[in-house]
Amino acid sequence: MKIITIVLIILISISGYSQEINTLFNSDNKEITFGGYGGPIIRASHVNGVFGIAIGGKGGFTINRSFTFGGIGIGYVSDYSFKGDNFAGEDNVDLHIGMGAGGIFFEYVIGMQKAVHIAIPVNLMAGGISISEKKNVDYDKKSDENVEDSGVFFLEPGINIEFNISKFFMPTLNIAYRFAMGSSLENLSDKDLSGFHVGLEFKFGKF
Repeated sequence: MKIITIVLIILISISGYSQEINTLFNSDNKEITFGGYGGPIIRASHVNGVFGIAIGGKGGFTINRSFTFGGIGIGYVSDYSFKGDNFAGEDNVDLHIGMGAGGIFFEYVIGMQKAVHIAIPVNLMAGGISISEKKNVDYDKKSDENVEDSGVFFLEPGINIEFNISKFFMPTLNIAYRFAMGSSLENLSDKDLSGFHVGLEFKFGKF
């Protein structure tokens, strides 16, 4: 009889405990909520020892105001210049970097309901890099001549500080580090293409 009583107590305890467990996507036994946003990005980005401007955009879907995933694209528009080899007998000429990438991102948002909150984003992107030399084609004209190019992968973990200006607008300060991987350039290494960036994201949508 004692054994049966103990078993019943254990079963009741387990049943009560299981009712307190919240699932990852339904933490308070509430209905799952969905949202989405999109908007432009502007960054001050460090490439090969030089800070310049990169612009792009991103958009995604939000689940329970906690998890976001979507697409992102970035183009580096500043004149990132350095001295390098043009593979034409000159190893100290002015070369210029052209770079862009696109891919997917994931974010974990902490306390989106608060006026100021943080998020942890990770961007996974694939892109291309071209190295060119500006050559004189006329007295007052120059033309870009391609020197080398390569594909590249970027991994960008970071942190966001987000501001709920309204229910439909959320400007964000982003700080992240770009890890470059898989490039095959002669003039630059993956380490040269890696670096920090500080940026602003302007998110418009339903949060």
